[in-house]
Amino acid sequence: MQNEKNHRIINGIDIGDDKIIKEFYQKHLPEVTRYIIKNSGDEFEAKDIFQDAFVIIYEKIKSNDLDIKCSLGTYIYGICKNLWRARLRKNKKNIENESFLLEITDQEEYYIENIDQQETIHLIQKCLIKLGKGCQEILLLFYAGHSMREIAKQKDFTEAYARKRKFICQKKLIEMAEKDPILNELKETYFNK
Repeated sequence: MQNEKNHRIINGIDIGDDKIIKEFYQKHLPEVTRYIIKNSGDEFEAKDIFQDAFVIIYEKIKSNDLDIKCSLGTYIYGICKNLWRARLRKNKKNIENESFLLEITDQEEYYIENIDQQETIHLIQKCLIKLGKGCQEILLLFYAGHSMREIAKQKDFTEAYARKRKFICQKKLIEMAEKDPILNELKETYFNK
């Protein structure tokens, strides 16, 4: 049932269905507004945060990068919560009321609290896939804890060449990630903690 509901909303957002988008805003903006007002914000800031979160979701839908394990409403709450936390940290203010007013499961709460880590992992995976098989293999072996000697032996390289390839592949991975618009959101939202 939840997947069908998410699918309907995601399709509506993807095709720009004003009715579905308006319903989504009407249903979820009030909860975000209450949370932000309880935590040193105002209605204008709540709308701004909600819009930023909606743009993140929209960009993920358009690039086929939206991979969620909860309702789209819970997902946008999590993004809003993290965006607001980042803004408060930037302005040196404290969060007074951590809880949202909506009913969410423990699993959804865990998901909300770990969106930053999940988004980072997803971005790295997406960039790794684009790298090509040779770089993927070298980096996956390296990140799995294999020494450069072991990687060189498996790939039939000299150790010096294996190090050079790993360096080149890491550099490509970083360049790809830096070009991804999602990284800017992650930097602003999550890495300034």
